Amino acid sequence: MLRRIGIIAGYVLLWAVIIWMIVWASTLSSKHAATQQVTQTIINLSDGGEHPLIDAEAVTLWLKEQQIHPEGMLATKVDIAAIEHALQAHNAVAEANVYITHDGCVKIDITQRKPIARLRISGYDMYVTEAGYLLLAEGVKAAHVPVITGDYKPMFRSSYMGDMAAVARDSIAKLEAEITRLEEEKTPHLKAIIDNNSELRKVRRSSPKKNLFTSEENYQVLVEAYKERLSKAVAAHSVNEQRIHAAIDALTKEQERVRRKCGEIERQCAEFDKLLLFLKHIGRSKEWSSEIVQIVASGGGTTPLQLAIVPRSGRFTVDLGTTENLDGKLRTLRRFYTQGLDNVGWDKYRSISLRYKGQVVCR
Repeated sequence: MLRRIGIIAGYVLLWAVIIWMIVWASTLSSKHAATQQVTQTIINLSDGGEHPLIDAEAVTLWLKEQQIHPEGMLATKVDIAAIEHALQAHNAVAEANVYITHDGCVKIDITQRKPIARLRISGYDMYVTEAGYLLLAEGVKAAHVPVITGDYKPMFRSSYMGDMAAVARDSIAKLEAEITRLEEEKTPHLKAIIDNNSELRKVRRSSPKKNLFTSEENYQVLVEAYKERLSKAVAAHSVNEQRIHAAIDALTKEQERVRRKCGEIERQCAEFDKLLLFLKHIGRSKEWSSEIVQIVASGGGTTPLQLAIVPRSGRFTVDLGTTENLDGKLRTLRRFYTQGLDNVGWDKYRSISLRYKGQVVCR
């Protein structure tokens, strides 16, 4: 019995010591944190690719401009959430994670957006990233990526920053809501058709009935009055029916117009997706990323997107036509480079067209 009591007492004492050590360590840690100053700020940047849009110096400047740079502050006074929010608000930052180590070092891990092209058409100056994100070129470093020029008409505003897919999704959602609203506007007109038919049926059912006490003369008077009333009712029914159907047809035509706009947006989005895949293909190839310096884009809106490239080699432009089979067109161009231009000379042509499948037209 005494042995069992001794064992229990030993366990109690052991746990008491453990708890005391935890409390003591916690107290020391709190005292340390209360006096610990930030000794260093380390900024880690990732996923910027070969053409990063920001650097550690720029990040330091942003934090100092907003008076939230942590260096020299007490560790307990560092507002980690504010720093993360400020960094994530920047157009070139995809994700930011901030934390403090025990020795007072603030570490800032930033995942950048990776640019694959720069859109520089009338009124537009923005980067297109690998993930399809659009961000303004202002406030970031210049990236040496292919430049898209021409009279291309994008479906997004020149001030837009965000996911390209979101533009299409939000635009289509608004248009579909408009189609639904127009359909709801037809409801009173459809009810008006029912009421109009009902009024005519009432008149038809009001035809006079001859009974034993009605003279032939009076009956004929009632018949003539009924005919006149019916004639007016038929005429009014026809006028009302035309007016109601005209209103419904107008709403239907407006719905068709909105549906066509939805189709145009879906087409533009599909074309942009193909352009994005094309840009990714260029970026993955050292050969094409160094060879293609400019992409001339035309169309957009109701007109299909057309592309041409300006290569670094030669003095010619290459017409690619639509966004269909762009990878195949580049393979054709590579064969033409090695089997054609290497033999006849790189300055012989001013224009090369790959618009038609399996054909190379030179001028």
